[in-house]
Amino acid sequence: MSEATVRYADPGLLPGLRDALRALTYGDVSTIWQVPDSDVGEALALVGQIRQLTEVAEVAAVREGVSRGLPTQESWSVRDWVGVSEGRRAPRPQMRHVGSVVRVAEAGLRTGSGLSEPAPEAAPHYDTGDEASSSPAAGVPDVVAAFTEGDLPLGKADQLVRFEEGVRRVADADLLADDLGILLGQARDDEVFTGPQDRTRERVSGLDEKKLAAAITMTTRMLRPDKDLREDDERLKASRSLTQHTDGCGLTRYKLVLDPEGAAIIDAAVAALSAPVKGPEGELDERTPARRRADALLAIVGRGVSSPGQAPKSDKAQVVVTISLTALTANLTAGRCGACGQDLPTNAFGQPLTHVGDLVGGLGGGVDRGGAGHGLGAAGVAGGGHAGGLTATGQVLAPAVVRKMACEGAIIPALLGTDSEPLELGRAARYFSPGQKRALYLRDGGCTFPGCTMPAHWSDAHHVDYWSLGGSTDIGRAALLCERHHTTVHIHDLTCTITAAGVTWHT
Repeated sequence: MSEATVRYADPGLLPGLRDALRALTYGDVSTIWQVPDSDVGEALALVGQIRQLTEVAEVAAVREGVSRGLPTQESWSVRDWVGVSEGRRAPRPQMRHVGSVVRVAEAGLRTGSGLSEPAPEAAPHYDTGDEASSSPAAGVPDVVAAFTEGDLPLGKADQLVRFEEGVRRVADADLLADDLGILLGQARDDEVFTGPQDRTRERVSGLDEKKLAAAITMTTRMLRPDKDLREDDERLKASRSLTQHTDGCGLTRYKLVLDPEGAAIIDAAVAALSAPVKGPEGELDERTPARRRADALLAIVGRGVSSPGQAPKSDKAQVVVTISLTALTANLTAGRCGACGQDLPTNAFGQPLTHVGDLVGGLGGGVDRGGAGHGLGAAGVAGGGHAGGLTATGQVLAPAVVRKMACEGAIIPALLGTDSEPLELGRAARYFSPGQKRALYLRDGGCTFPGCTMPAHWSDAHHVDYWSLGGSTDIGRAALLCERHHTTVHIHDLTCTITAAGVTWHT
């Protein structure tokens, strides 16, 4: 009997894609019902890994095609060329996805960061609790490398590329590199070791796209000249519009376009009244989310018309904006920012932006990524004079807008002292007071159970130490949980640890 030695070599991108396609084509998806429960999750994990690898291959192919001028040769724009090419044997990809692919590919060409070139060997990353202040400076090549290595999804790589392209012409190069390094460090996934003697390796996600977008917006405000920021704010406000159209069936469609300030008010009010409502017998709410939001908007307008001038009936309907006390009380008469002390009419180039690290640390990820005393939970922000304020629903408001809203009854300003501690948010009671709930909304940003995305307005305040067993009603021993996970925690008697970085459940 003869023996043969099989040697594996890199088959190249095209043969590898063909092999993967052949394997998936001959796989029978109808047999998925036969696999055990544990393998269903494993199948999804493999799908995620394959998606990441195919997106890397997609960006590499587009980059190569653009470098050879293939779209021009075929008289296509780059985006149309990608869509037509990928649509030859399958449905065309969404244009939003194509746009992300093209931007990352073109950014790699512009900076000379090739996907086919091996990335420099990086030292192993371990969470030290001081990530925000020690993240190395970074550029677009580092973003592309993180995407290629599977530490950064395509969407977040596109966000960082657009951020760099949007401010590089007006920002100081060193400050931009420092801030991009901080954002990249917070956005990319980490591998942490858990379990007995730290033998279990676990992947922990970085900032999600919504929180990364808020961090990018606030960082951009600190890097751009103040004159440009004021013009942008005025242009956004001037774009507000409300139009309506009645179709042949008698239904009226409203289109509402708002700036961040207007969107923050609408989001807070609608979110408070659009949660699912159980029936008298405990039956589930059969209304769709869109129907619940429409009903909530009608209820808000109805209340305003029937009882003008009265205070809101729900504490959840109030807008909570997080802004540092120094930024809110900036010395406007002297023309200087109370947070960093620089002249407001000029740009932010002359002052080290150390509070950007506090900003992304406060936005929170899956691990402790901020220095001690700086984390403010999933919806928090620290420092930041020009950065403005962050609402619980993710809108970034200019400092002037927050000052104006603070004079009105429609906003509850959540002031943060120098140690990022909530001030004047109520006292402990048998049930959590509205002030304490606002503090929890601010700190947790939503349901704290791992992986849950339920917003704060749809979550309940949970006593970590049960009240019936002698626990206290204090925000230091409380955590936000949605109804489903609140039930799960009580059924399984789960415990958690609360630190300045957030809430960690022990499952």
